[in-house]
Amino acid sequence: MKMLWLRPSTGDNVSLRRERIAERLRKRGVEVDIQDSSGLDAISAARISLLGDYDVIAGNVRMGLFIGYPLARLLRKPFIGDVSDTLSDIRNLPTPVFELLASFEWFVLKRAEAAVFVYKSSYREAIKKGIESAVRLPNAVDYEMFSSPKEDAIEQSQEILTECGVDFQKPMAIYIGIFTHNYHINDIIETAKMTPTWDFVFLGEGELTDHVVSASREITNVYYPGSFEYRLMPGFLSYADAGFCFKDAEQPLKLKEYGAARVPVIAQPGELQNFYNESELIFVEPEAGCISEALNEIVTGEVDVARNLQKRVSEHSWEKIADGYHSVLRELVNEDGPMD
Repeated sequence: MKMLWLRPSTGDNVSLRRERIAERLRKRGVEVDIQDSSGLDAISAARISLLGDYDVIAGNVRMGLFIGYPLARLLRKPFIGDVSDTLSDIRNLPTPVFELLASFEWFVLKRAEAAVFVYKSSYREAIKKGIESAVRLPNAVDYEMFSSPKEDAIEQSQEILTECGVDFQKPMAIYIGIFTHNYHINDIIETAKMTPTWDFVFLGEGELTDHVVSASREITNVYYPGSFEYRLMPGFLSYADAGFCFKDAEQPLKLKEYGAARVPVIAQPGELQNFYNESELIFVEPEAGCISEALNEIVTGEVDVARNLQKRVSEHSWEKIADGYHSVLRELVNEDGPMD
C-alpha cells in the first residue's frame, strides 16, 4: 500500500502527529510519503502526486486538505481528510475569508472517503453534520521515550545547552514547538525579562524564529539553541522545570510530551479546561505577570501537577492510533483498481 500525505509546510524538526503515525504505518508495510503543500510547495506536491502512483492521498488541515482533495479526485484515488487542528485556529482571519475556508473545509470532509479528527469537539460537529466517515483518533505520546529518556539524548542535549550558555544552577523553563503569535511567544519572552531567576529555552522554528533569535541575543536569560531532531526532545525536557503550552485546544501534542517527561505545564485557560483540571495543569492567562507568578509558585513547591499529568497522558499510545489509521487505510484501498 502506498500513501501520499500532504501537510502544511512547517519545519523539519517540529514534532507533529503525522510523523509519529507514519513511522508506525511503515512498520505495518505501508509506504508513506509526507510532502509539504503550502505556497510554492503546492506545485511540487501536485507533481509528486501525479507521478507517484499512490493508492491513497491524505491531507492535513489546512493546505494539505485543500490541495489533496482536488488531486485525489483528479486521480480517482481515495482521500483522507486529517483534521489535526480546529477551525478556531484561523478565526483571526477576516470574517469573509474565514467563512469561505470553513465552508470549503466541511465541503471536502463531507465528500472524503474518510475523515480523521483529533479533537472531540470537531468530531462531534462532524457527526452533527452527517459525516458518516468520521473517525476520532486523538493525539498520543511516545511515553517511554519521554518518561525514561536515553542516555545519549540526555548527554547530547546537555552539551547543546551548555554550549548555548544555560545555567544549570537555575530553574529552566522550556518551550518546544512552532514559533507563532497564536502560541504567545512574545508573552513568554516578556516573562523572561521580569523573571531573571529562571532561564528560558526555546526549541523549534516558525514565523517568529528571527524574533526569538533576537531575544536570545538581547536578554541574558533567553536561549535559542536551534531546532533539533525529535529523538533529542526527551533529553532537553529532562532538564526542564516548567513547560509552556498556550494553544487553546483540547489535544496539544507538546502537552503530552511535557507530561510524559513529568514537566509541570503552564497552560492557557479555555478548551483545555474541558479535559484537564487544576491538579494536572497550571492554568494562567498568557500574560507575562501571570506566567511569572506561576513560575515562582513552582519554585516554592506550592504547585505539584507533573505527577498527575504524567499518569493521564500515559493512557494513549501512538501504536493504538496507528492501528486505527491502518484500519482506515485497509478499508479504503480497492485492490482491483481505481475508485468507482
